[in-house]
Amino acid sequence: MEQIIEIGDYKIFTKTEGEGAPVLLLHSYWGSHLLFDQLASRLSKSRQVIRIDLPGHGGSGDPPEGYRFDAFAEVLDELLLRLHIIEKTIIIGHSMGGYIALSYIARYPQKTESLVLIHSPVKSADIQSVKLRNREAGLLLKGKRELLLQVTIPSNFAPGDNRKSDVLLALLNYTAGQVTTNGALRSIEAMNHRSDYLKTLQGAHYPILIIAGKYDKVYAAEEQLKDGGTIAKAEVLLLNHSGHLGFLEEEELVLNKLNQFINHR
Repeated sequence: MEQIIEIGDYKIFTKTEGEGAPVLLLHSYWGSHLLFDQLASRLSKSRQVIRIDLPGHGGSGDPPEGYRFDAFAEVLDELLLRLHIIEKTIIIGHSMGGYIALSYIARYPQKTESLVLIHSPVKSADIQSVKLRNREAGLLLKGKRELLLQVTIPSNFAPGDNRKSDVLLALLNYTAGQVTTNGALRSIEAMNHRSDYLKTLQGAHYPILIIAGKYDKVYAAEEQLKDGGTIAKAEVLLLNHSGHLGFLEEEELVLNKLNQFINHR
């Protein structure tokens, strides 16, 4: 079922599939729920899968000024309540979606069954990351969006990845094309101001899976592996043939790992 749910200043596109215990999928910057088609198809055979388009992406409206992930966690909670989700939820976040997942579990640990972070650091943005994001914002403000995406989209893959098919690149270009300029700019601001959740995860009572890509140019795998090693409840998976889109680059490996993590506890 697909619907637009309005909560305060937000209009959020939502898609639900399957029956059973809930799984929430949160996509990346420049992405949409469409990137999770295969993942949702598999998981919805035994679970209720909820996908949304994040603010300013896909079919969702722009976020308001001052958009922050910590505040959006309350919106996300209200959205789940309106979908009659009252059980503990498995939350899977890719990149920026992981930051929102972290904001949610920090505020609602009692509603979290488990957490999966895919290419998503658990700490706040460092100086270099903020500089790079601000450079992106500058290009957007100068009207150089297409130039930015021509560089950004191919760089998400591992070098020489044979999954860079025309179909997959077309999908990534399509989801990026749906992102509004305001949505992109306000998402950059929110990413630059994200909180540090390492201590939150170190004290977590629920299982955590951290997935990193060996050739990730957006967020280095080393930091994710290092932080994951300090989290008692965390299991870490390094994808040796992936960049920043491991669930597409090594699809079967990730799907199998997620099924194992979710269903065999």
